[in-house]
Amino acid sequence: MSGQSELGWGTPTPVVERFPAATQQVSFDKSVKPIGWGVDRLTTEAPFKWDYPHLFSLRDGKIYGLGRSVDQQWLFDTVADTRTDLPNRPDVNKDKPGPDGGEWRRNYGSAVPLPAGFRGPDSVLVLGGDRNDPNTYRLAGGKWNTEKPRAFGRTQDDTLLLPNGNLLTVNGAFDIRDYGNGPYNPNADLKYRQVELRDENGDWKLGPVQRLPRGYHSNGVVLPDGRVMITGDELQQLANDPDINDDNNGSIEIYEPAYLHQGSRPALGLIFNPSVGYNEKITVSTSTPNDVTRAVLLAPTTATHSINTSQRHLELRIKSRSGNFLELQAPPTAAAAPPGHYMLFLLNEEGAPSKAGWVQLKPPAAAAATGATATKVKAGD
Repeated sequence: MSGQSELGWGTPTPVVERFPAATQQVSFDKSVKPIGWGVDRLTTEAPFKWDYPHLFSLRDGKIYGLGRSVDQQWLFDTVADTRTDLPNRPDVNKDKPGPDGGEWRRNYGSAVPLPAGFRGPDSVLVLGGDRNDPNTYRLAGGKWNTEKPRAFGRTQDDTLLLPNGNLLTVNGAFDIRDYGNGPYNPNADLKYRQVELRDENGDWKLGPVQRLPRGYHSNGVVLPDGRVMITGDELQQLANDPDINDDNNGSIEIYEPAYLHQGSRPALGLIFNPSVGYNEKITVSTSTPNDVTRAVLLAPTTATHSINTSQRHLELRIKSRSGNFLELQAPPTAAAAPPGHYMLFLLNEEGAPSKAGWVQLKPPAAAAATGATATKVKAGD
């Protein structure tokens, strides 16, 4: 849903499509090519006035479409093919003109499904996208609440779920192509380079300063070793590499969260069944069994324009321990965690994560077709 019509920018489309069509079984075999597969057009429409809404599936299996305008907040049931209005988001600047003087809207900013145990997320935190509003807004149970603010408002920010369940905001700007004091690096406002962290109590604190300002088209990615890779931004590239005829090589910064520097980390060894069905057991080995207090799944990042709707954090129940082996239980349903690949981290009492290994969650039909697997995967592979 969302996006522009074939006429280009400024012509948003309300069309909602499903791929593959309901008559086509989704394949989880990487050798299958979806050539000629059909697309369904749902009767429900999604008339977002602005592009890049945040779309999340929560534990109820429904799709939450959170638009940039306060009054474009919708709940989609793709099974019943219906759309339901959600309450308007209570942005503090909702009655003021927008960034371009027209109707008010949030500029590109973050949203994150908050961790909520092993059954999957049941709320979303919306933040950023308004340089004059540091507040964060949580949608839970169909209602909005204003949560604790960040240090200042920013747009173009990327907020990531960390393995320990905390949030990390990187990047940001005053506006789309403006860092608060002119669009080029020498004049950039340093505050937009500061990372910011949210702890388990919802409190925010500022962290270190990035080397470069990164706003429009910037991104952040949690790596399997627990570090964060920060990339992109079109204007810092121009300021640091003004030759537009070259290969336009970008730059990368690596952020190491504090949990990597607070003593030893637990070790994840082999994942004995990395392709697993829902509610099934996941057996792993570890050389530090006494240090492991938690196991979590973290979905890999897919992001653009501050929109990162694949993020997900789930606790895995530790069902048994035997020597250097742990038996974990996969999420109960696809509503808790959609099928696909996840990073599996082991954590200690201080929240320090191991290096991750990859686990694939397969829906019941695919799991039954392939049968039980016994392929061993080592963390980091």
